[in-house]
Amino acid sequence: MSFVGHTRDLAAARRELETRRLLVMGGAADADRSAFLDAVAREVAHEAGLPVYRFRVADAVSEACRGGFVVHPCVVVVDGVSARAADGSLLSDLISAFAGSESFLLVGSTDAREDAAPPSTRAPDNHTVLLERAVTAYRRGRLGEAEQRLSALPSDRCADGWALLTRAAVHCDRGDPRPAGPLLRRAVEAHQVAGDRRGEAWAVFLYGRMCRLRGRAEDARRLLHAARERFLAVGETPGEAWADGELARLATRSGVPDPDALAEARRLHERAGDRRGAAWAHLWWTVARADEPGFPWQEEFANVQGRFHEVSDRLGTAWTLHHHALTLARTDGTDGVDETGRTGRTGGTDQRRREADRLFEGALAVFEEADCPHGRAWTMLEYALRSPAHRFLNGEWAAEIRHVFHGIGDEAGEAWVDLVEAGPPPGGEPPYELACRYPAALLDTLGWTEAGEPLIPRAARDTQPEPRPGFPRPGDRDRPDDSRAHVRLTLLDDVPVPDVPARIALQVVPGPEHPWSTTPLPPLTARATSLGHAEIDPAHGVPADGAEFRFTPHRPGSHRLRFTVEDPVTGTVLQQVEAEIDVVPSDPGPHRPTAPRPSARRA
Repeated sequence: MSFVGHTRDLAAARRELETRRLLVMGGAADADRSAFLDAVAREVAHEAGLPVYRFRVADAVSEACRGGFVVHPCVVVVDGVSARAADGSLLSDLISAFAGSESFLLVGSTDAREDAAPPSTRAPDNHTVLLERAVTAYRRGRLGEAEQRLSALPSDRCADGWALLTRAAVHCDRGDPRPAGPLLRRAVEAHQVAGDRRGEAWAVFLYGRMCRLRGRAEDARRLLHAARERFLAVGETPGEAWADGELARLATRSGVPDPDALAEARRLHERAGDRRGAAWAHLWWTVARADEPGFPWQEEFANVQGRFHEVSDRLGTAWTLHHHALTLARTDGTDGVDETGRTGRTGGTDQRRREADRLFEGALAVFEEADCPHGRAWTMLEYALRSPAHRFLNGEWAAEIRHVFHGIGDEAGEAWVDLVEAGPPPGGEPPYELACRYPAALLDTLGWTEAGEPLIPRAARDTQPEPRPGFPRPGDRDRPDDSRAHVRLTLLDDVPVPDVPARIALQVVPGPEHPWSTTPLPPLTARATSLGHAEIDPAHGVPADGAEFRFTPHRPGSHRLRFTVEDPVTGTVLQQVEAEIDVVPSDPGPHRPTAPRPSARRA
């Protein structure tokens, strides 16, 4: 947390406090200083919906602040602190106690000069100020502003791990995860070099979240569990709660939500004092149960809306409005809400439709304000399905929505627009572009109204899945093999034995009709993963440079390995290959090298 110097301007002081969560003021008469601090505290507390606690100096102030006021966000004013007494230990303790918390601290110093910094603090450099402001904008769901702040960072600090992972988080929340993979790999490396285990844990967590967004459920689960273990190791309780919530959301991809796990994640957020995290967990818990008969979704969506208002999270507000409108538009009136006094079923239906329209319009406006094209496209689609005459004219709405999805590379979103235009598919089978991306269990929950409008599963908007490996694109079955590129694996050493490294070479071999057959290979990345009791390193290689991996099994038997070739610029998975390697018990007899057996080749 940064030091903010003395200022007499209320608006400037408020801006600085909101950005850095710390304001130290001195050089004024006690009454003037006290009135100034109170005015700033009231304005910030009102905007953020937080309680205000005020203290004079006392021996127990520092310990009190280390207790509930740091864990539970609030605005704390401590006046009458001496920066010189006892070498400024109280002031230093206060600043240290609040470092990293979500509370706001205002300190009135009896002897601080206008240009003096508190003990053990220093004025932040430009990079730190811009990064703090970017993170604040991100937490408030203002993604466009966060991106602008990040773009203004000094070029010589572009490899900062926290800046890299914040930029990746912004891309994911906007619905454009394509650049996130390379950013997060660099963030992990930067935090490892710096020895920042907390930063590394957050980078691994965001990598898992990105994999969930892209429909790579197995990779997401592995990374989220790894992140959770890292959070536990460094005592980062909010991180544990976020990881638990993302793991619970993985279940929705199969069409079977896990509201109990989401409720537990919410409780963990609340115990950690993470109000923003608790609001998001509350939202996903409400969404998971919204379609249950008798569930009081009206009340719960209102509660979630209040939570996001308290933490000023515009993105959370937008998604809450979206799901509230969606639930209202789909309900038939048997939702457990008291409709006593309404003139009849038709009147109630019309009222719900008008209210849903209002909520869709509100969600669309907030998504545009937050600069979230992913949420905007889905809101436009659902609004068009429920009230096409109110928002879209002359059938141009499909092109408009498809354009927004295309802008963030969301081919799955475009496929849902195609489905809406085409209507119910013959025989009830989902079209290829959806079947190759989503699990069958999720597509089984797709419904249709009597008017031929789809009831798109809620979980469809939680991911932007790529075509699943093993699903050939249309025409692939008839495409000659010469026009394809293949992954070739070669075991360079003897048949592996336990605890002895064996080398594996990976090559990308284009067919004679493939464009790469006459040009150098692009700088693709090959990622290696062991699916059993073995180690494989390095984790990444570059096929164009001759990728080579060391495979070290820890027990005899059959071992499965997965190699994923992807474009590091876009994060697109180009091909996955799974191979089985037989590991024999230790034996002094000679063995001949053999190639790994591919068990699944997926393009």
